[in-house]
Amino acid sequence: MFPEEYRSTILSLAEANEDVKTLLGIFHLLEGYTAEEALVKNFRAMTGTDCKDLLKKLRKNGIIKIGAYKEYLCLSGYEEVFNEIAAGFSPQPCDLSEYFEKTVEEGNKAALKMIESLLKMDIHGIGEFTQYDLIKNDMSEMFSPAVFHSLEEEFIKENLCVYGKRHRREFLKLYQSKDKIGAAKETVRAWRAKKLAAMPVTKMLEKEMEELVKAAKKGAKEREAQFAEWSQFSQEELDKVEGYSSGFTMDDNFLFLTGDMLVGNDTLHLVVTDSLSRYDVREWRDHPVVFVTEEIPGWIRKIEVVFRGAYPKLSERKVSIAVPNKVAYSNFKQGLLFELANRLGIREVLEL
Repeated sequence: MFPEEYRSTILSLAEANEDVKTLLGIFHLLEGYTAEEALVKNFRAMTGTDCKDLLKKLRKNGIIKIGAYKEYLCLSGYEEVFNEIAAGFSPQPCDLSEYFEKTVEEGNKAALKMIESLLKMDIHGIGEFTQYDLIKNDMSEMFSPAVFHSLEEEFIKENLCVYGKRHRREFLKLYQSKDKIGAAKETVRAWRAKKLAAMPVTKMLEKEMEELVKAAKKGAKEREAQFAEWSQFSQEELDKVEGYSSGFTMDDNFLFLTGDMLVGNDTLHLVVTDSLSRYDVREWRDHPVVFVTEEIPGWIRKIEVVFRGAYPKLSERKVSIAVPNKVAYSNFKQGLLFELANRLGIREVLEL
């Protein structure tokens, strides 16, 4: 078949059936991650119907084939023609920033968390887990499996993202330009910063951190002169040695508030977030860390599964998860941690 004959065949099929145009547009969005499951899921979300018969028709007409990993691909040698036509049928993406602002107004917590997850996680996922696994598991635990699947379908239908799969890799990919993704992330970052700063736990932490540092500096005054003589530290440096609190700033990658605290020989990295996902706890790299959140995550009893294949492994990290006035879990012991927990109204620090 000559390229022009191949082109003519595709176009005639597309002109005769609008669903063929939709299916070809999905091929363009998925860029080779076109397992039957991916094509069917996207097509069903966009049209409400199945596309298996269309796939058979395209194969029968010599337009597509099945690849080594059972994904559907255009016939070899016709990639340029196929990609050009498929690109012309791809849908226009929805503006993610506008959709996010509408979701904020509606107060849809699940949709907001879904958007945040898609902005945080690269489609490559992490060791032992695909990106799709992470989002599905977190959304299902925080809300329900039904809520996740409903949002997944809605996001695909609204042209916010697409579901891709090939072999053992699957993901939800934002269907947006880099500029649009950057603008949306900045919008979400500003909203998250304002929301987290207004949380009562943030105010409580800032107050207790100041009190802890103040107490540490007061107790060090009698040792200060002797230490200054041999260390040659300035007064500002001495203050930081005995006690220091950085205050909170927004982490642009994880979208939560972070701060550092030093009292005597103990240091802590503090993270403030309304909810803690598997991805957050596994990928955070500064230790010892205390994640201060509104509720203990549902996966706490399965933390070994969360850290399966992670590097460094859980036993080589110092991780604590705390809910003020309720409970804390930790895999390390430290005086500053216990003192902070006590000041936050936590009477028990359980072993993680």
